[in-house]
Formats: sequence, structure tokens, C-alpha cells
Amino acid sequence: MRFAFAQSPDLPPVRGDPDKLAQLFLNLLDNAVKHSPKGGTVTVDAVRDNGQAVVRVRDEGSGLPQGAEKRLFRRFYRGENAQRDGAGLGLAIAQAIAEAHGGSVTARNIDAGGAEFTVRLPSA
Repeated sequence: MRFAFAQSPDLPPVRGDPDKLAQLFLNLLDNAVKHSPKGGTVTVDAVRDNGQAVVRVRDEGSGLPQGAEKRLFRRFYRGENAQRDGAGLGLAIAQAIAEAHGGSVTARNIDAGGAEFTVRLPSA
């Protein structure tokens, strides 16, 4: 597995619980690794957008099941391509952490294949 990171030089600082924010991003990275093919790349980029810090995590997997963009964040939801060793809580926890910090997490399919999760957090 390969990781590619890119960060904008004007990325704003965010205020929050460092342990909870680390858990949010670890959940997204873990999910991306699980859904990427062997030898694939997980891409992470961080930019400033409208005064917010925006972090995107992309995988090279099969993408999100049709219509699953909202269901993904429900507790215990596991799509048909989910690995069977998880409880279906990681994305629900990630969303709850983002919302507790005044932000959000969204998901979408990428035209080139794979899925992208976008975290938006207000700047400090």
C-alpha cells in the first residue's frame, strides 16, 4: 500500500480534541486501506476552502454501492463490499467526531474509480 499526501501551504489551524481528531482520520485512512487493491494508493490532500480546513481521503477501490453515500454513516451499516471483521461503526464515529467539532464528513464516488471522503472543519 502506498500513501500520497499533499497539503496546501495556507491550510488553516483547527481547534479541537487532538485524540478525537486523530481517531477521525485514522478511521478514514483504515477504511481507505481496506477498500484499496493490494499495491494501490490512498491519496490524502488538505486545503483551505472558505475559511475551513478540508481534508480529502481517496481510495482506489470499487467505489461506494449505489445510493450508499448517506447510509455509510449510520451505526452498524456495512455495505456489500465491506470486510466482515468490522462492526460497521468506524464511519459513524468519524462523522460524530467531525460534527462535535462543528464540521462534517461526506462521501462520493470518483469518476476514475474508488471513493473519496471529505472532512470539513472550521478554522480556529
